[in-house]
Amino acid sequence: MTQALDDLTNILTLEQIDLFTFSGSGSINDGAQATFGGHFLGQATAAACETVKSDFVIHSLHGYFLSGGVPRQPIVYQVENLRDGRTFCSRQVTAHQAGKEKFRLTASFTIPEHGKSFDAVAPKQFEQLPKPESIEPYHELMARQNPLPLPEEWALREHGVDVRVVHAPWADAGLSENMGICMWIKANGNVAVNPRLHSAMMAYQSDESIADNILLPFGLTWGSPDLLFVSLDHALWFHQQIDLNEWHFVEQAPIVVVNGRGLATAKVWSQEKKLVVSFTQEVLIREA
Repeated sequence: MTQALDDLTNILTLEQIDLFTFSGSGSINDGAQATFGGHFLGQATAAACETVKSDFVIHSLHGYFLSGGVPRQPIVYQVENLRDGRTFCSRQVTAHQAGKEKFRLTASFTIPEHGKSFDAVAPKQFEQLPKPESIEPYHELMARQNPLPLPEEWALREHGVDVRVVHAPWADAGLSENMGICMWIKANGNVAVNPRLHSAMMAYQSDESIADNILLPFGLTWGSPDLLFVSLDHALWFHQQIDLNEWHFVEQAPIVVVNGRGLATAKVWSQEKKLVVSFTQEVLIREA
């Protein structure tokens, strides 16, 4: 395990205070004045997972960013048991710092079962994608950029999830056919075979660049000056359990920007061209 992956695992490993209350570390080195949204998403997912029986797996989550978090300040997660059924259960998680609610997440869990299935159609260019091992790591790609499109504190450090960019304004291939950012991702090293940890890691990672897709039509990034850019809500669906010890292809694209709000979407594909995860995010955009 790399130090970066060890750090991410520690972020997603919460201290249990009582049956439904957990404490997580604050965010650091994220390059933003407020807490990285994925930090809330990953930790809240981990907290919810800790309160359900072991035979239940998470299949969806919906989060609302209520107020900017304070970096380095511990976060308390309070879980509410909304429902325990025979095959489905639901939890609500609220995140607080210094007594103020910052984030709220609702998660739904189910017991896996067999039934009808329909395979989503993988991107047309899937067979022509470069192998992830042939692409330079994210921080090396960013080190070649002049000017640097994102804050140095975020762009130039090694991360717990290894990102190999295929399409982006800062990649040699430019944007995808859908005018989005696409990449390969996997754990930066070997992580324990723990489905709940992998789910929390995916929730954390899902906020890495989804919002940037909304800014691409305007030639901006979340690190651009004189820009107020705030995540409003985030939704994620696990169609299958993800194993982040394996490479997965993340296909992202902007959907719409109107009334100062933008929506982007993403699909996560296994190397076998199976759709594993889908997620969306809405953000607020205001220029100074």
